[in-house]
Amino acid sequence: MKRIHSPALDLNLIKVFDALLEARSVSRAAETLGVSQSAVSHALGRLRTLVGDPLFVRTGGRMEPTPRAQRLAEPLRDLLLGAARALSVEESFDPLLEDRSFTICTSDAVQAVLLTGLLRDISTEGREESRVSIALRSLDPDAMLNGLDDGTIDLVIGYLPEVRRWHDREFLYLENHACLFNPDLLPLTAPISLEDYTRYPHLMPALRGGFSSFIDDDLHALGARRRVAASTTQFLAIPMMLKQTAMITTLPTRTARFCAQTVGLAISPLPFPSEDFEVSMGWHRRNTGSPSHNWLRQRILNEAKTL
Repeated sequence: MKRIHSPALDLNLIKVFDALLEARSVSRAAETLGVSQSAVSHALGRLRTLVGDPLFVRTGGRMEPTPRAQRLAEPLRDLLLGAARALSVEESFDPLLEDRSFTICTSDAVQAVLLTGLLRDISTEGREESRVSIALRSLDPDAMLNGLDDGTIDLVIGYLPEVRRWHDREFLYLENHACLFNPDLLPLTAPISLEDYTRYPHLMPALRGGFSSFIDDDLHALGARRRVAASTTQFLAIPMMLKQTAMITTLPTRTARFCAQTVGLAISPLPFPSEDFEVSMGWHRRNTGSPSHNWLRQRILNEAKTL
């Protein structure tokens, strides 16, 4: 107990350490914490004395963590998260009684395939209206993860091969890819051949923009190539375009099936092997024990099981 109440053990120092680890800058850490740069510098000095290690070393304009700081990172963040959960006033959640809004970040394609069921559920809970509201956003992967950290985003959904060490993740479903085209404009029938696939121009979905993707790598390995005539970040604009354009697109199979059924297009398996990928949901670990957040994640997990 004496060690716990030692004057040297200041939990504010842990917050400074965590902010520096995230920002890699004294000025940005100070901005995050709402304190002066001198306060952060002073706290870092106390930390260095307490730990007996420099913890952060200036390298090319950035404060890079030492090996000791890297070892401390996870246990100290867990300590902060545990304190935040312990002090949280949220002990239970009832969507019929409590107002709660969530922000979910994912592609428009996942919104249509996975989240329409969630929206249907919150429109009525049994015979009563839910008091939950959902904001759906589409951002690039880096912005999504930053949003989890600053609290502007509750949940991200999609292909998440890497999340930050203070994020949690749960698998939703395994996905693959399929082709989509308008049979009224292209003389094709499913299943299409590799020759068919490469003969016509492509409309490519691209969250980050650009004109190439893993598809082009797969084709290159086969000694083939396609011509990407256009790309768009808006997946669900693609079926509208294909209704009037003699192009082929490659989409996640569930999205392609949804578009084909909704707009009246043809779907075909890819004419070459391509790896499946996982669709997962990710969130900041500080929300892992939140009853309302647990309610949201369970609803999405239940919906994913029906796909």
